[in-house]
Amino acid sequence: MLKRHVFSIVFALAAVMGLAVPAVADDIVDGSTGPGSVYRLIRPTNWNGILLLYAHGYVSPEAPVGISPDAQLVASLVVPQGFAVAISSFSENGWVVKDGTQRTHQLLGLFTSNFGKPARVYVAGASMGGLIAISLAETWPSEFAGLMPACAVAGGITRQYDYLLNVRVLFDVFYPGVLPWSPIDVPSGLDPLQDIINPAVVAMTANPLGAAAIASIAQTPVPFANGAELVESITTALVSSASYPQILELTHGQAYFDNSATQYTGALPAPTLAFINASVQRFSGSPAGQNLLALNYTPTGDLRMPALTLSTFRDPVIPGFHRVIYGQQVAAQGNANLIVQRNVAGTAGGYGHCTFTPQELTQAFFDLVLWGELGVKPLQ
Repeated sequence: MLKRHVFSIVFALAAVMGLAVPAVADDIVDGSTGPGSVYRLIRPTNWNGILLLYAHGYVSPEAPVGISPDAQLVASLVVPQGFAVAISSFSENGWVVKDGTQRTHQLLGLFTSNFGKPARVYVAGASMGGLIAISLAETWPSEFAGLMPACAVAGGITRQYDYLLNVRVLFDVFYPGVLPWSPIDVPSGLDPLQDIINPAVVAMTANPLGAAAIASIAQTPVPFANGAELVESITTALVSSASYPQILELTHGQAYFDNSATQYTGALPAPTLAFINASVQRFSGSPAGQNLLALNYTPTGDLRMPALTLSTFRDPVIPGFHRVIYGQQVAAQGNANLIVQRNVAGTAGGYGHCTFTPQELTQAFFDLVLWGELGVKPLQ
């Protein structure tokens, strides 16, 4: 049985490398779980016994609920190579880590009921879905053979929104009045292009030193390699910070952001740092709000299986500090030997969010499978 299982994996890898594979038909089951959630289970005829559970990334709450394009892409890449895939829409869109974790975990039972128990299960996800994949792997470690979080919010949602709101309050220091509403009291009906992007780009183009100062602060490690990327990364953070009302839904209206005692530090002259700390607007969060947000989910680094993280070199949406934090958490748990963190160029020379090429995605997944099945640890 083991010999047959190993052969099937080698067969799948040969397919990815471009060798001939016979055409196959897939068994597909579509259904729903709970209010609004739909799922799709795909078992190829040449199934190698391995199942991939995939959690999709953030989708705007205004968009219709359905199987997301990134989930469909992943399925199209791995199913032809003999891997089964199970994907879910979740019950709703937005920051729905709890619901996404529940709906994705349900897929394992659904798949087993329809097609039989898989020999091994791997879990992967992108962006918010990467955090969901980490949550699944850390919560039910015995159920998974490997973990692949891609462009993931691996440091947790609290770290992400701390970064976004710190960018916003520092932007207000250097560009006062450009965004006339409060960072934590965002008016409804904002047009991201007209109300945020255009005025922010004009302001930073006229005064690039302010943008450079923001990127030099330790609390706001904005990713960039040139002036255009710097402006885009800060603008991206400003647009994302305007989703703060969604965070208040997670905290039941309790304020969470707290920079009341934050000492902003970084590679800037002492007078500039003193000016920033004296001028920045201060906010106080409640312990209840902070605790509720942390439930959505804060990784522990308690890995029990091989994990391969995938990131672009400079991600303006989920910056590289997430990858660093998770690597440190895993090492602190004594599990550094179980994680490989890979940076790739993607389709835009290293800049962008989840802009992986199909080859980068398939290579990462199959490297993880080789590690999980045969013990061949991948290179970075």
